[in-house]
Amino acid sequence: MFRTITKLSPTIALGIFRHSSGQYDKDLLNRPSPTGPETGWDRVKRMYTGGEFEEVSEELNTVMQSALCGAFIGACMGGFVSSRVAYLNFIENNQATIFKSTADAKKKLQDYVTVAFAKGAYKWGWRLCFFTGIFSLTSTTISVYRGDTSLIEFVSAGALTGALYKIDMGLAAILVGAGLGTALSFFAGIAILGLLKLTGVDMIDIRKALYKLKEARDEQFHQALEKSAKEKYDSLTDHHTMLVVEEGEKKIEEI
Repeated sequence: MFRTITKLSPTIALGIFRHSSGQYDKDLLNRPSPTGPETGWDRVKRMYTGGEFEEVSEELNTVMQSALCGAFIGACMGGFVSSRVAYLNFIENNQATIFKSTADAKKKLQDYVTVAFAKGAYKWGWRLCFFTGIFSLTSTTISVYRGDTSLIEFVSAGALTGALYKIDMGLAAILVGAGLGTALSFFAGIAILGLLKLTGVDMIDIRKALYKLKEARDEQFHQALEKSAKEKYDSLTDHHTMLVVEEGEKKIEEI
């Protein structure tokens, strides 16, 4: 009966089923973007998750560059100071030592100074890398969450970094480290904010500039790799093509 009615009167069926829709009737490609305001946690999440292609965000790129710069400066300072002390100690402690020759004495001095340089570079390199990395990560995270750059994130990052640096020495050392980190970061923050005020830029501009430098460096590196690969394998490819033309193609079983 119902089938007969729908055949005779299609408008009735259309009226009945006009408002029925399934989950596949939604437009998933042209969905409206959310219009709500972006919160601090949204910015922090975007900082740690990266972009569409899972690349490192501008903020984390700045943190990594700060940590690597701190490691390099710490390694150079520690290595140079330790090697100088080792040189003076070797000269002072071996004044009465009899060496086989002058070349033997120079070789032992060079070995002693080189080992001291490596130890000093390792000792101070990882320390300064840890300090600058934690400081930069903490201050950047707070700045991204607040959406602004002020003295609060510098002081907070300095206190946390100083406390973590002395965490294995007891509560008293932790408090001293936190206080010293707070004091140093306070003056460092004032200096940084003063420079930003004088130059008329902010930390967002600096992060974008550093990220553009990273992209340009990566692009030059990829171009150099492609150029090296072409120069290296062009002659080999030509030789292989010549052999194939002369001897013909062979199956793997025939080789």
